[in-house]
Amino acid sequence: MEQEPALCQAILFSEFVLREKGTDKLSIINSFNKLYFPQFPFFTPPFFLSLLLTHLRGKISSFDVTARVEDPNSGHVLTSSSAKIDFSPDSPPFEETTTLDLVIPLPPFMVSQKGNYSVVVLVNNEKIGERILPVLPFPPGLTMPHPFKPLFPPPPS
Repeated sequence: MEQEPALCQAILFSEFVLREKGTDKLSIINSFNKLYFPQFPFFTPPFFLSLLLTHLRGKISSFDVTARVEDPNSGHVLTSSSAKIDFSPDSPPFEETTTLDLVIPLPPFMVSQKGNYSVVVLVNNEKIGERILPVLPFPPGLTMPHPFKPLFPPPPS
């Protein structure tokens, strides 16, 4: 019987992530489902992806993980972040039901227009998960949160 490939059960967006020493618990701070901007084009702030991977099986010495954000119209990669995850030689084999949590930082990138951007996760260059990140104009009548300021100057009037 053929094994199912590794799967990404969750892709969470947040401003910060802390991993507690000793317990290895994650604190996901200021999670969000959409990004709002006052004008376009606009540079995003840096943010984090918290990933839950499953269906890793057997003895694994290492694997490569990549997260990227793709433009909805062209498919161009706007930003990406990669890591090589190494495991100790004396680590036990993975069981199918094991869930591995990974945190991937994403650097700022330019968003030229509103739309539904794709966040894609790859393990060893194989796509294992995808989530839509809606990018929308800031709702009229509301003010920008204090620490969040545009990094891209507005066009001259």
